[in-house]
Amino acid sequence: MKEMMNMDLRQYRYFCAVVEEQSVTRAAERLRMAQPALTQQIRKMEELLGVRLIERAGRGIRITASGERLYERAVSLLRYEAETRIEVSDIKEGRTGILRIGVNTLSAGRLTGWVQEMKRRHPRITMQIHQGESAALIDRLKDHAIDVALVRLPIEAQGVTIEWMEEEPFYQIHHPDFPDADVIIPSQEGLGVFQTLSQQFGVVSQETCSDVLTLIGLVRSGQAVTLLPESTLRELDMTGLVRERLPDATSTTALVWLTEDGQSALTQQWVSIVHE
Repeated sequence: MKEMMNMDLRQYRYFCAVVEEQSVTRAAERLRMAQPALTQQIRKMEELLGVRLIERAGRGIRITASGERLYERAVSLLRYEAETRIEVSDIKEGRTGILRIGVNTLSAGRLTGWVQEMKRRHPRITMQIHQGESAALIDRLKDHAIDVALVRLPIEAQGVTIEWMEEEPFYQIHHPDFPDADVIIPSQEGLGVFQTLSQQFGVVSQETCSDVLTLIGLVRSGQAVTLLPESTLRELDMTGLVRERLPDATSTTALVWLTEDGQSALTQQWVSIVHE
């Protein structure tokens, strides 16, 4: 095994050509190299392995048993090398690979269309969706656990490239009979949405619920009043509930990725779809 590792792929190609042509002369013509140079390469392989690979047989050659086994292995290695080149190229060009997307709790509903379009254009890729709060997603970016994230601003994160997408209004949602129920915010976004609500609307609440559907259930039963961005409301059944726009209370959605990593081909294609 050690001896085989000391040989390069070029030598394997040389030997395969000799076996397939059953002639050093024809193999040299096929490889467009001088016959003495090819003969020298075969001899080097034999010296390295300590075995005879080919023997003279009249005017031709005969492949030894060791040579036959080496040929089988060489064909497999060369095929594997070619497949690896294709796979690596496909990943580089974004034709295949894994795209790990982080999505903010309040923005998860917007993913469906983008994911469908990405899979339609690139059916060979694998997509992994990670839902969480903006601060947690930034941590995952820094840990290289995700490639790109959809977050709510503002965030504090050095080394992260931020691309603004849209600013949208917030609405207060409540049951018509319980407008004064306790305020429960969607999630404690650290320096993200929670800070926005606190500064722009004066919300002081220690109660949170990270699952939007559960939160709407609490509102529908009269146990809570909540605040949600417009894009989230479009994904929910608001029948029977009151929605009141909050003046000057807005939230900005942004795409973020690590500045040092830049955008892979897959990330670039994902960002392009999101912006369409």
